Amino acid sequence: MITINLLPEAYRKPEASSIQQFPRSPLAMLVVGVLAGMWLVLLAVQGIRQAQLARLTARFQQLKPQQTSLDELNASTKTLRDQHAVFQRLDRERSQWASRLNVLSNVTPEGMWFTELSLDQQNTLILNGSAIARGGDEMAYLSRFVQDLKADPGFSSVVKEIQIESIKSVQEGEVELMQFTVVCDLQE
Repeated sequence: MITINLLPEAYRKPEASSIQQFPRSPLAMLVVGVLAGMWLVLLAVQGIRQAQLARLTARFQQLKPQQTSLDELNASTKTLRDQHAVFQRLDRERSQWASRLNVLSNVTPEGMWFTELSLDQQNTLILNGSAIARGGDEMAYLSRFVQDLKADPGFSSVVKEIQIESIKSVQEGEVELMQFTVVCDLQE
């Protein structure tokens, strides 16, 4: 179809192309309206999610001290369970340990005493003690004690290794003392 416009050029209205007319069409307005509505809905959802995140973060911060307390309680419980297991094992082997401690008492030379006996979680018996210094032969004195422990079959049967961990000379008033630590690695 041909359209003839007989108006002079100056009086003619420029015709808009179909692309220029598109934004004014109802379909275009509907599409823009739907997109704007979806954008507003997404914006509202994002705001709600951010508010929920802020509330949950605040709640998490409130619970953090309780979580720390719970972690400390769990660690204490684990330590107590480990100690309980060690005590149960010691209780089952009570008579054996009584005889081993008796051996320890028997081989301890005069002038030497123990200040602490402890059993750690790595199954190590730690003997801390002191002895009256004997004019420079402290190391030989302590070595003889360790050799006597190793030589006793009742004590050495449960010990993998006995080592002198430390020796320190200490002056207490007019008496010179030797403080020592002996470590006994026990067999499983």
